[in-house]
Amino acid sequence: MAEKNILGIDLRVCSVKVVELKKDTNGYTVTGWGMDEVQIDLADKHPDKEIAQAKTLKRLLASGRMKAKRAVVVVGGSDVLVKKIVLPPLVEAEVREAIKWKIKDEITYPIEEAVIDYSFVFKTREKVEYIATVAQRSTINRVLEVMRLAQLKILRIIPVPLALVETFAKETSPTDIVSMIYMGRRTTNISFFRGKTFLFNREVSLGGEDITRAMTSVVVSEEGRLELKFEEAERIKMESGIPIDLESYPKLGEIPLAHLQAVIRPALEKVEDEILRTLEYFKGQEGEVEIKKVILCGGSSRTPHLMEFLSSGLGVNFVYVDPLKGVTVDSHINDQGSLTSHQAQMAGALGAALSNYAAGLNLLPEEIRDRVKLMILKHLNPVEVSAVLAVLMIAIYLLMTWQSFYMRSEMMEISGKLDLLKPQLSRLEELEKALKEEEGRRGVFKLIELNRIKIAGVLEDISLNMPESALMNQVTVNESAREVHLLGTVFKRGDTAENILSGFIYKLSNIEDFDKVELIQATKNEGYLMESFDFDIVGKIKKKTL
Repeated sequence: MAEKNILGIDLRVCSVKVVELKKDTNGYTVTGWGMDEVQIDLADKHPDKEIAQAKTLKRLLASGRMKAKRAVVVVGGSDVLVKKIVLPPLVEAEVREAIKWKIKDEITYPIEEAVIDYSFVFKTREKVEYIATVAQRSTINRVLEVMRLAQLKILRIIPVPLALVETFAKETSPTDIVSMIYMGRRTTNISFFRGKTFLFNREVSLGGEDITRAMTSVVVSEEGRLELKFEEAERIKMESGIPIDLESYPKLGEIPLAHLQAVIRPALEKVEDEILRTLEYFKGQEGEVEIKKVILCGGSSRTPHLMEFLSSGLGVNFVYVDPLKGVTVDSHINDQGSLTSHQAQMAGALGAALSNYAAGLNLLPEEIRDRVKLMILKHLNPVEVSAVLAVLMIAIYLLMTWQSFYMRSEMMEISGKLDLLKPQLSRLEELEKALKEEEGRRGVFKLIELNRIKIAGVLEDISLNMPESALMNQVTVNESAREVHLLGTVFKRGDTAENILSGFIYKLSNIEDFDKVELIQATKNEGYLMESFDFDIVGKIKKKTL
Protein backbone atom coordinates (compact mmCIF):
# COMPACT_ATOMS: atom_id res chain seq x y z
CA MET A 1 0.00 0.00 0.00
CA ALA A 2 1.36 3.46 -0.89
CA GLU A 3 2.76 5.46 2.01
CA LYS A 4 0.46 8.34 2.91
CA ASN A 5 2.53 10.21 5.50
CA ILE A 6 5.18 12.76 4.58
CA LEU A 7 8.05 14.35 6.52
CA GLY A 8 8.75 18.08 6.40
CA ILE A 9 12.34 18.82 7.48
CA ASP A 10 14.16 22.08 8.25
CA LEU A 11 17.97 21.74 8.41
CA ARG A 12 19.00 25.40 8.24
CA VAL A 13 22.09 26.53 10.17
CA CYS A 14 22.50 23.83 12.85
CA SER A 15 18.84 23.11 13.53
CA VAL A 16 16.98 19.88 12.95
CA LYS A 17 13.22 20.31 12.85
CA VAL A 18 10.87 17.62 11.56
CA VAL A 19 7.09 17.30 11.19
CA GLU A 20 5.24 14.17 10.10
CA LEU A 21 2.02 14.98 8.26
CA LYS A 22 -0.87 12.85 7.08
CA LYS A 23 -3.54 13.91 4.58
CA ASP A 24 -6.96 12.27 4.45
CA THR A 25 -10.55 13.21 3.66
CA ASN A 26 -10.71 15.27 6.87
CA GLY A 27 -7.68 17.39 6.00
CA TYR A 28 -4.15 17.45 7.41
CA THR A 29 -3.03 15.84 10.66
CA VAL A 30 0.33 16.22 12.42
CA THR A 31 1.20 12.68 13.52
CA GLY A 32 4.65 13.42 14.90
CA TRP A 33 7.24 16.14 15.39
CA GLY A 34 10.62 16.88 16.89
CA MET A 35 13.27 19.59 17.05
CA ASP A 36 16.84 19.90 18.30
CA GLU A 37 20.12 21.52 17.38
CA VAL A 38 23.63 20.21 16.81
CA GLN A 39 26.65 21.99 18.27
CA ILE A 40 26.96 25.48 16.84
CA ASP A 41 30.73 25.04 16.35
CA LEU A 42 29.93 22.42 13.68
CA ALA A 43 28.18 25.02 11.49
CA ASP A 44 31.09 25.29 9.04
CA LYS A 45 32.57 21.81 9.51
CA HIS A 46 31.66 19.36 6.79
CA PRO A 47 30.83 16.49 6.80
CA ASP A 48 30.81 16.54 10.63
CA LYS A 49 27.73 18.78 10.69
CA GLU A 50 25.80 16.53 8.28
CA ILE A 51 26.70 13.39 10.27
CA ALA A 52 25.51 15.06 13.49
CA GLN A 53 22.30 16.30 11.86
CA ALA A 54 21.54 12.83 10.46
CA LYS A 55 22.04 11.22 13.89
CA THR A 56 19.83 13.86 15.52
CA LEU A 57 17.17 13.40 12.84
CA LYS A 58 17.11 9.61 13.28
CA ARG A 59 16.81 10.06 17.05
CA LEU A 60 13.91 12.50 16.67
CA LEU A 61 12.11 10.17 14.26
CA ALA A 62 12.50 7.26 16.67
CA SER A 63 11.46 9.17 19.79
CA GLY A 64 8.50 10.72 17.97
CA ARG A 65 7.45 7.32 16.57
CA MET A 66 7.43 8.71 13.04
CA LYS A 67 7.31 5.96 10.41
CA ALA A 68 7.31 8.00 7.16
CA LYS A 69 10.35 7.60 4.90
CA ARG A 70 9.58 10.25 2.27
CA ALA A 71 10.64 13.83 2.95
CA VAL A 72 10.53 17.40 1.67
CA VAL A 73 13.36 19.62 2.95
CA VAL A 74 13.41 23.41 3.29
CA VAL A 75 16.71 25.26 2.71
CA GLY A 76 17.81 28.84 3.24
CA GLY A 77 20.89 30.96 3.59
CA SER A 78 22.82 33.57 1.67
CA ASP A 79 23.38 31.23 -1.28
CA VAL A 80 19.66 30.46 -1.74
CA LEU A 81 17.76 32.91 -3.93
CA VAL A 82 14.12 33.16 -4.97
CA LYS A 83 13.34 35.73 -7.62
CA LYS A 84 10.61 36.88 -9.98
CA ILE A 85 12.00 37.02 -13.52
CA VAL A 86 10.41 38.71 -16.54
CA LEU A 87 11.45 37.64 -20.05
CA PRO A 88 10.24 38.31 -23.56
CA PRO A 89 8.33 35.39 -25.15
CA LEU A 90 10.89 32.64 -25.85
CA VAL A 91 10.80 29.04 -26.96
CA GLU A 92 11.11 26.60 -24.04
CA ALA A 93 14.65 25.58 -24.99
CA GLU A 94 15.84 29.19 -24.54
CA VAL A 95 14.08 29.94 -21.23
CA ARG A 96 16.53 28.11 -18.93
CA GLU A 97 19.56 29.81 -20.48
CA ALA A 98 17.87 33.21 -20.26
CA ILE A 99 17.05 32.64 -16.57
CA LYS A 100 20.66 31.58 -15.90
CA TRP A 101 21.85 34.77 -17.55
CA LYS A 102 19.49 36.84 -15.37
CA ILE A 103 20.54 35.10 -12.16
CA LYS A 104 24.32 34.84 -12.58
CA ASP A 105 24.97 38.45 -11.54
CA GLU A 106 22.93 38.08 -8.34
CA ILE A 107 24.78 35.13 -6.83
CA THR A 108 28.27 35.04 -5.31
CA TYR A 109 29.30 31.70 -6.82
CA PRO A 110 29.79 30.53 -10.43
CA ILE A 111 26.58 29.72 -12.27
CA GLU A 112 28.06 26.30 -13.07
CA GLU A 113 27.84 25.50 -9.33
CA ALA A 114 24.17 26.46 -9.15
CA VAL A 115 21.09 24.25 -9.00
CA ILE A 116 18.20 26.10 -10.67
CA ASP A 117 14.51 25.48 -11.07
CA TYR A 118 11.77 27.75 -12.38
CA SER A 119 8.05 27.76 -13.11
CA PHE A 120 5.71 29.80 -15.28
CA VAL A 121 3.51 32.43 -13.59
CA PHE A 122 1.68 34.33 -16.36
CA LYS A 123 2.25 35.92 -19.75
CA THR A 124 1.08 38.73 -22.00
CA ARG A 125 1.87 39.42 -25.63
CA GLU A 126 4.97 41.38 -24.62
CA LYS A 127 6.35 39.46 -21.63
CA VAL A 128 6.37 36.20 -19.69
CA GLU A 129 6.81 36.09 -15.90
CA TYR A 130 8.53 33.22 -14.10
CA ILE A 131 9.51 32.48 -10.54
CA ALA A 132 12.99 31.01 -10.23
CA THR A 133 15.00 29.63 -7.33
CA VAL A 134 18.70 28.85 -7.12
CA ALA A 135 21.03 27.35 -4.54
CA GLN A 136 24.69 26.44 -4.51
CA ARG A 137 25.20 22.78 -5.34
CA SER A 138 27.29 22.25 -2.21
CA THR A 139 24.30 23.29 -0.07
CA ILE A 140 22.06 20.84 -1.90
CA ASN A 141 24.66 18.07 -1.66
CA ARG A 142 24.85 18.53 2.12
CA VAL A 143 21.09 18.13 2.39
CA LEU A 144 21.27 14.98 0.25
CA GLU A 145 24.02 13.59 2.49
CA VAL A 146 21.90 14.08 5.63
CA MET A 147 18.98 12.33 3.93
CA ARG A 148 21.22 9.47 2.81
CA LEU A 149 22.67 8.97 6.30
CA ALA A 150 19.17 9.15 7.81
CA GLN A 151 17.95 6.58 5.24
CA LEU A 152 15.14 8.79 3.97
CA LYS A 153 13.85 9.28 0.44
CA ILE A 154 13.92 12.94 -0.54
CA LEU A 155 11.13 14.14 -2.85
CA ARG A 156 11.69 17.89 -2.98
CA ILE A 157 13.95 20.67 -1.73
CA ILE A 158 12.28 24.07 -1.46
CA PRO A 159 13.37 27.54 -0.29
CA VAL A 160 11.97 29.16 2.86
CA PRO A 161 9.37 31.49 1.21
CA LEU A 162 7.65 28.63 -0.60
CA ALA A 163 7.39 26.68 2.64
CA LEU A 164 5.94 29.64 4.57
CA VAL A 165 3.28 30.41 1.98
CA GLU A 166 1.98 26.84 2.32
CA THR A 167 1.87 27.15 6.13
CA PHE A 168 0.04 30.47 6.06
CA ALA A 169 -1.94 29.99 2.83
CA LYS A 170 -5.26 30.69 4.55
CA GLU A 171 -3.98 34.10 5.66
CA THR A 172 -3.46 35.24 2.07
CA SER A 173 -5.88 36.94 -0.32
CA PRO A 174 -5.70 37.31 -4.12
CA THR A 175 -6.15 41.07 -3.78
CA ASP A 176 -3.92 41.81 -0.76
CA ILE A 177 -0.16 41.81 -0.30
CA VAL A 178 1.05 39.93 2.76
CA SER A 179 4.61 39.77 4.06
CA MET A 180 5.95 36.69 5.84
CA ILE A 181 9.05 37.04 8.00
CA TYR A 182 10.86 34.07 9.50
CA MET A 183 13.22 35.41 12.15
CA GLY A 184 15.53 32.67 13.27
CA ARG A 185 18.61 32.44 15.38
CA ARG A 186 21.09 33.93 12.89
CA THR A 187 19.08 34.98 9.82
CA THR A 188 15.82 36.71 8.95
CA ASN A 189 13.96 35.75 5.78
CA ILE A 190 11.53 38.37 4.40
CA SER A 191 9.01 37.51 1.68
CA PHE A 192 6.04 39.16 -0.03
CA PHE A 193 3.04 37.44 -1.64
CA ARG A 194 -0.20 38.43 -3.33
CA GLY A 195 -2.41 35.46 -2.64
CA LYS A 196 -0.01 32.54 -3.10
CA THR A 197 1.81 34.32 -5.91
CA PHE A 198 5.43 35.09 -5.01
CA LEU A 199 6.52 38.72 -5.39
CA PHE A 200 9.86 39.24 -3.61
CA ASN A 201 12.27 37.70 -1.11
CA ARG A 202 15.35 38.80 0.79
CA GLU A 203 17.36 37.11 3.51
CA VAL A 204 19.49 39.16 5.92
CA SER A 205 22.18 37.92 8.28
CA LEU A 206 20.49 39.14 11.44
CA GLY A 207 18.50 37.13 13.93
CA GLY A 208 17.55 36.64 17.54
CA GLU A 209 21.12 35.80 18.49
CA ASP A 210 22.21 39.36 17.61
CA ILE A 211 19.71 40.74 20.13
CA THR A 212 20.91 38.29 22.79
CA ARG A 213 24.59 39.19 22.18
CA ALA A 214 23.77 42.88 22.50
CA MET A 215 22.34 42.12 25.94
CA THR A 216 25.70 40.66 27.02
CA SER A 217 27.48 44.01 26.62
CA VAL A 218 29.16 45.23 29.81
CA VAL A 219 27.94 48.61 31.07
CA VAL A 220 29.05 50.20 34.34
CA SER A 221 27.56 53.41 35.74
CA GLU A 222 26.40 54.96 38.97
CA GLU A 223 23.11 53.08 38.57
CA GLY A 224 24.92 49.76 38.61
CA ARG A 225 26.70 47.21 36.48
CA LEU A 226 25.22 45.28 33.52
CA GLU A 227 27.14 42.13 32.68
CA LEU A 228 25.12 39.12 31.49
CA LYS A 229 26.32 35.81 30.21
CA PHE A 230 24.83 34.63 26.92
CA GLU A 231 22.63 31.92 28.47
CA GLU A 232 21.25 34.34 31.07
CA ALA A 233 20.60 37.02 28.46
CA GLU A 234 18.73 34.49 26.28
CA ARG A 235 16.60 33.41 29.23
CA ILE A 236 15.70 37.03 30.11
CA LYS A 237 14.90 37.81 26.46
CA MET A 238 12.56 34.83 26.06
CA GLU A 239 10.90 35.16 29.48
CA SER A 240 10.60 38.94 29.91
CA GLY A 241 11.08 40.16 26.35
CA ILE A 242 12.69 43.38 25.22
CA PRO A 243 12.45 46.41 27.54
CA ILE A 244 10.32 48.93 25.65
CA ASP A 245 8.38 50.36 28.59
CA LEU A 246 10.60 50.26 31.70
CA GLU A 247 7.71 50.97 34.05
CA SER A 248 5.85 47.82 33.04
CA TYR A 249 8.95 45.69 32.48
CA PRO A 250 9.53 43.14 35.28
CA LYS A 251 12.31 43.88 37.78
CA LEU A 252 15.45 41.79 37.30
CA GLY A 253 17.10 42.05 40.69
CA GLU A 254 20.20 44.24 40.56
CA ILE A 255 20.24 44.45 36.76
CA PRO A 256 19.74 48.11 35.76
CA LEU A 257 16.88 48.11 33.24
CA ALA A 258 17.94 51.43 31.70
CA HIS A 259 21.32 49.88 30.84
CA LEU A 260 19.59 46.82 29.39
CA GLN A 261 17.36 49.03 27.25
CA ALA A 262 20.34 51.06 26.06
CA VAL A 263 22.45 48.07 24.93
CA ILE A 264 19.58 46.26 23.23
CA ARG A 265 18.30 49.27 21.33
CA PRO A 266 21.01 49.34 18.59
CA ALA A 267 20.45 45.66 17.78
CA LEU A 268 16.69 46.16 17.57
CA GLU A 269 17.09 49.21 15.36
CA LYS A 270 19.43 47.29 13.08
CA VAL A 271 16.77 44.60 12.60
CA GLU A 272 14.18 47.33 12.10
CA ASP A 273 16.37 49.10 9.53
CA GLU A 274 16.92 45.92 7.50
CA ILE A 275 13.20 45.21 7.39
CA LEU A 276 12.51 48.85 6.47
CA ARG A 277 15.09 48.74 3.67
CA THR A 278 13.46 45.59 2.32
CA LEU A 279 9.99 47.17 2.49
CA GLU A 280 11.17 50.30 0.69
CA TYR A 281 12.97 48.31 -2.00
CA PHE A 282 9.91 46.15 -2.55
CA LYS A 283 7.67 49.19 -2.88
CA GLY A 284 10.15 50.67 -5.31
CA GLN A 285 9.79 47.58 -7.46
CA GLU A 286 6.02 47.16 -7.16
CA GLY A 287 4.94 50.77 -6.75
CA GLU A 288 3.26 52.34 -3.74
CA VAL A 289 1.43 49.24 -2.62
CA GLU A 290 -0.15 48.60 0.75
CA ILE A 291 1.21 45.82 2.94
CA LYS A 292 -1.93 44.36 4.50
CA LYS A 293 -0.06 42.61 7.31
CA VAL A 294 3.27 41.08 8.26
CA ILE A 295 3.18 37.54 9.64
CA LEU A 296 6.11 37.04 12.00
CA CYS A 297 7.27 33.50 12.75
CA GLY A 298 10.44 31.64 13.67
CA GLY A 299 12.04 31.20 17.08
CA SER A 300 12.61 34.92 17.61
CA SER A 301 8.94 35.72 17.03
CA ARG A 302 8.35 34.23 20.50
CA THR A 303 10.28 37.15 22.04
CA PRO A 304 7.79 39.22 24.09
CA HIS A 305 7.24 42.83 22.89
CA LEU A 306 9.26 42.33 19.67
CA MET A 307 6.20 42.60 17.41
CA GLU A 308 4.99 45.74 19.21
CA PHE A 309 8.41 47.33 18.70
CA LEU A 310 8.49 46.52 14.97
CA SER A 311 4.85 47.51 14.37
CA SER A 312 5.36 50.85 16.09
CA GLY A 313 8.66 51.64 14.39
CA LEU A 314 7.71 50.56 10.87
CA GLY A 315 4.05 51.57 10.87
CA VAL A 316 3.01 48.16 9.56
CA ASN A 317 0.59 45.70 11.13
CA PHE A 318 2.70 42.84 12.54
CA VAL A 319 0.69 39.77 13.57
CA TYR A 320 1.39 36.34 14.95
CA VAL A 321 -0.46 33.44 13.32
CA ASP A 322 -0.48 29.94 14.74
CA PRO A 323 1.26 27.75 12.10
CA LEU A 324 -0.88 24.82 13.23
CA LYS A 325 -4.08 26.72 12.47
CA GLY A 326 -6.10 24.62 10.06
CA VAL A 327 -4.32 21.33 10.83
CA THR A 328 -5.17 18.72 13.43
CA VAL A 329 -2.66 17.48 15.99
CA ASP A 330 -2.94 13.74 16.57
CA SER A 331 -4.09 12.95 20.10
CA HIS A 332 -1.38 10.27 20.39
CA ILE A 333 1.36 12.91 20.41
CA ASN A 334 2.49 12.99 24.06
CA ASP A 335 4.25 16.36 24.18
CA GLN A 336 1.51 18.52 22.67
CA GLY A 337 2.24 21.31 25.13
CA SER A 338 5.83 21.48 23.92
CA LEU A 339 4.66 21.51 20.29
CA THR A 340 2.36 24.44 21.07
CA SER A 341 5.17 26.43 22.70
CA HIS A 342 7.56 25.77 19.76
CA GLN A 343 5.04 25.99 16.91
CA ALA A 344 6.50 29.27 15.61
CA GLN A 345 9.82 27.51 14.98
CA MET A 346 8.10 24.66 13.11
CA ALA A 347 6.55 26.90 10.42
CA GLY A 348 9.23 26.03 7.86
CA ALA A 349 9.14 22.27 8.44
CA LEU A 350 5.32 22.22 8.41
CA GLY A 351 5.25 24.21 5.16
CA ALA A 352 7.74 21.79 3.60
CA ALA A 353 5.42 18.86 4.40
CA LEU A 354 2.36 20.75 3.09
CA SER A 355 4.17 21.60 -0.16
CA ASN A 356 4.22 17.91 -1.03
CA TYR A 357 0.53 18.24 -1.91
CA ALA A 358 0.99 21.25 -4.22
CA ALA A 359 2.88 21.74 -7.46
CA GLY A 360 5.88 24.03 -7.24
CA LEU A 361 9.61 24.56 -7.51
CA ASN A 362 12.09 21.85 -6.62
CA LEU A 363 15.83 22.32 -6.02
CA LEU A 364 16.39 18.58 -6.13
CA PRO A 365 18.88 18.11 -8.99
CA GLU A 366 17.45 16.64 -12.18
CA GLU A 367 19.73 13.60 -12.02
CA ILE A 368 18.26 12.75 -8.59
CA ARG A 369 14.67 13.18 -9.79
CA ASP A 370 15.42 10.85 -12.73
CA ARG A 371 16.65 7.65 -11.06
CA VAL A 372 17.48 5.96 -14.37
CA LYS A 373 19.65 8.88 -15.38
CA LEU A 374 21.32 8.81 -11.96
CA MET A 375 22.15 5.11 -12.33
CA ILE A 376 23.68 5.69 -15.75
CA LEU A 377 25.76 8.59 -14.47
CA LYS A 378 26.87 6.60 -11.43
CA HIS A 379 27.82 3.30 -13.06
CA LEU A 380 28.69 4.13 -16.66
CA ASN A 381 31.12 6.60 -18.16
CA PRO A 382 30.51 8.08 -21.64
CA VAL A 383 32.88 5.60 -23.36
CA GLU A 384 31.06 2.63 -21.80
CA VAL A 385 27.67 4.06 -22.72
CA SER A 386 28.79 4.59 -26.34
CA ALA A 387 30.17 1.04 -26.55
CA VAL A 388 26.97 -0.47 -25.15
CA LEU A 389 24.84 1.56 -27.55
CA ALA A 390 27.04 0.51 -30.51
CA VAL A 391 26.78 -3.18 -29.62
CA LEU A 392 23.03 -2.83 -29.12
CA MET A 393 22.57 -1.16 -32.51
CA ILE A 394 24.67 -3.84 -34.27
CA ALA A 395 22.60 -6.58 -32.60
CA ILE A 396 19.35 -4.87 -33.67
CA TYR A 397 20.67 -4.52 -37.26
CA LEU A 398 21.65 -8.20 -37.45
CA LEU A 399 18.29 -9.27 -36.03
CA MET A 400 16.38 -7.14 -38.54
CA THR A 401 18.54 -8.45 -41.43
CA TRP A 402 17.86 -12.06 -40.44
CA GLN A 403 14.14 -11.37 -40.07
CA SER A 404 14.07 -9.72 -43.51
CA PHE A 405 15.79 -12.73 -45.14
CA TYR A 406 13.48 -15.17 -43.37
CA MET A 407 10.36 -13.23 -44.38
CA ARG A 408 11.51 -13.11 -48.06
CA SER A 409 12.00 -16.89 -48.06
CA GLU A 410 8.56 -17.42 -46.53
CA MET A 411 6.94 -15.13 -49.06
CA MET A 412 8.60 -16.92 -52.01
CA GLU A 413 7.40 -20.28 -50.69
CA ILE A 414 3.87 -19.02 -50.22
CA SER A 415 3.89 -17.47 -53.71
CA GLY A 416 4.86 -20.85 -55.24
CA LYS A 417 2.05 -22.61 -53.43
CA LEU A 418 -0.43 -20.00 -54.63
CA ASP A 419 0.64 -20.54 -58.26
CA LEU A 420 -0.14 -24.24 -57.86
CA LEU A 421 -3.54 -23.52 -56.36
CA LYS A 422 -4.61 -20.86 -58.90
CA PRO A 423 -6.40 -23.31 -61.36
CA GLN A 424 -8.30 -24.91 -58.46
CA LEU A 425 -9.19 -21.52 -57.03
CA SER A 426 -10.50 -20.38 -60.45
CA ARG A 427 -12.68 -23.51 -60.71
CA LEU A 428 -13.99 -22.94 -57.18
CA GLU A 429 -14.88 -19.34 -58.05
CA GLU A 430 -16.83 -20.53 -61.13
CA LEU A 431 -18.72 -23.12 -59.08
CA GLU A 432 -19.50 -20.56 -56.39
CA LYS A 433 -20.82 -18.14 -59.02
CA ALA A 434 -23.03 -20.85 -60.62
CA LEU A 435 -24.34 -21.87 -57.20
CA LYS A 436 -25.29 -18.30 -56.36
CA GLU A 437 -27.11 -17.92 -59.68
CA GLU A 438 -29.04 -21.15 -59.09
CA GLU A 439 -30.00 -20.06 -55.57
CA GLY A 440 -31.17 -16.75 -57.01
CA ARG A 441 -33.41 -18.46 -59.53
CA ARG A 442 -34.84 -20.74 -56.87
CA GLY A 443 -35.51 -17.76 -54.65
CA VAL A 444 -37.42 -16.00 -57.40
CA PHE A 445 -39.59 -19.08 -58.06
CA LYS A 446 -40.19 -19.55 -54.36
CA LEU A 447 -41.16 -15.90 -53.93
CA ILE A 448 -43.58 -16.18 -56.88
CA GLU A 449 -45.07 -19.31 -55.36
CA LEU A 450 -45.40 -17.65 -51.97
CA ASN A 451 -47.12 -14.63 -53.42
CA ARG A 452 -49.70 -16.55 -55.41
CA ILE A 453 -53.06 -15.94 -53.80
CA LYS A 454 -54.49 -19.06 -52.21
CA ILE A 455 -58.04 -18.35 -53.40
CA ALA A 456 -59.60 -21.38 -51.72
CA GLY A 457 -58.11 -20.49 -48.38
CA VAL A 458 -59.18 -16.86 -48.64
CA LEU A 459 -62.74 -17.79 -49.59
CA GLU A 460 -62.89 -20.30 -46.76
CA ASP A 461 -61.78 -17.62 -44.22
CA ILE A 462 -64.42 -15.22 -45.60
CA SER A 463 -67.12 -17.88 -45.39
CA LEU A 464 -66.25 -18.81 -41.80
CA ASN A 465 -66.46 -15.18 -40.70
CA MET A 466 -69.56 -14.19 -42.70
CA PRO A 467 -72.67 -13.34 -40.56
CA GLU A 468 -75.74 -15.60 -40.89
CA SER A 469 -77.86 -12.57 -41.81
CA ALA A 470 -75.60 -11.65 -44.73
CA LEU A 471 -76.12 -12.44 -48.40
CA MET A 472 -73.01 -12.48 -50.66
CA ASN A 473 -73.92 -11.35 -54.17
CA GLN A 474 -70.46 -11.28 -55.79
CA VAL A 475 -66.85 -12.21 -54.92
CA THR A 476 -64.10 -10.98 -57.26
CA VAL A 477 -60.35 -11.80 -56.88
CA ASN A 478 -57.83 -9.47 -58.62
CA GLU A 479 -54.53 -11.37 -58.39
CA SER A 480 -52.36 -8.64 -59.91
CA ALA A 481 -53.68 -6.04 -57.48
CA ARG A 482 -53.79 -8.67 -54.70
CA GLU A 483 -57.38 -7.67 -53.80
CA VAL A 484 -60.62 -9.48 -52.97
CA HIS A 485 -63.80 -7.51 -53.80
CA LEU A 486 -66.97 -8.45 -51.87
CA LEU A 487 -70.48 -7.23 -52.84
CA GLY A 488 -73.51 -8.27 -50.76
CA THR A 489 -76.32 -7.35 -48.40
CA VAL A 490 -76.57 -7.62 -44.63
CA PHE A 491 -79.94 -7.85 -42.80
CA LYS A 492 -81.11 -6.96 -39.32
CA ARG A 493 -81.27 -10.07 -37.12
CA GLY A 494 -80.82 -9.80 -33.34
CA ASP A 495 -78.89 -6.54 -33.92
CA THR A 496 -79.02 -3.65 -36.29
CA ALA A 497 -77.84 -4.27 -39.83
CA GLU A 498 -75.27 -1.52 -39.38
CA ASN A 499 -73.70 -3.19 -36.31
CA ILE A 500 -73.69 -6.59 -37.98
CA LEU A 501 -71.83 -5.05 -40.98
CA SER A 502 -69.27 -3.42 -38.65
CA GLY A 503 -68.67 -6.76 -36.89
CA PHE A 504 -68.17 -8.48 -40.27
CA ILE A 505 -65.54 -5.93 -41.30
CA TYR A 506 -63.77 -6.32 -37.93
CA LYS A 507 -63.62 -10.13 -38.34
CA LEU A 508 -62.28 -9.80 -41.87
CA SER A 509 -59.51 -7.46 -40.59
CA ASN A 510 -58.32 -10.21 -38.22
CA ILE A 511 -57.90 -12.78 -41.00
CA GLU A 512 -54.15 -13.47 -41.31
CA ASP A 513 -54.06 -13.29 -45.11
CA PHE A 514 -55.48 -9.76 -45.18
CA ASP A 515 -53.15 -6.80 -44.87
CA LYS A 516 -56.00 -4.27 -44.91
CA VAL A 517 -59.83 -4.41 -45.09
CA GLU A 518 -61.72 -1.32 -46.25
CA LEU A 519 -65.46 -0.56 -46.55
CA ILE A 520 -65.81 1.17 -49.88
CA GLN A 521 -69.56 1.80 -49.65
CA ALA A 522 -72.60 0.92 -47.47
CA THR A 523 -76.08 1.99 -48.60
CA LYS A 524 -79.48 1.28 -47.08
CA ASN A 525 -81.57 -1.12 -49.18
CA GLU A 526 -85.26 -0.12 -49.28
CA GLY A 527 -86.24 -3.18 -51.29
CA TYR A 528 -86.71 -5.40 -48.23
CA LEU A 529 -89.23 -5.14 -45.44
CA MET A 530 -86.57 -5.60 -42.72
CA GLU A 531 -83.67 -3.20 -42.26
CA SER A 532 -80.80 -4.04 -44.65
CA PHE A 533 -77.60 -2.52 -46.04
CA ASP A 534 -75.79 -3.23 -49.32
CA PHE A 535 -72.05 -3.31 -48.85
CA ASP A 536 -68.95 -3.02 -51.04
CA ILE A 537 -65.82 -4.29 -49.23
CA VAL A 538 -62.21 -4.54 -50.54
CA GLY A 539 -59.59 -6.67 -48.76
CA LYS A 540 -55.84 -6.22 -49.54
CA ILE A 541 -53.98 -9.55 -49.39
CA LYS A 542 -50.52 -9.57 -47.71
CA LYS A 543 -47.40 -9.93 -49.83
CA LYS A 544 -45.14 -12.77 -48.68
CA THR A 545 -41.33 -12.47 -48.36
CA LEU A 546 -38.58 -15.07 -48.16
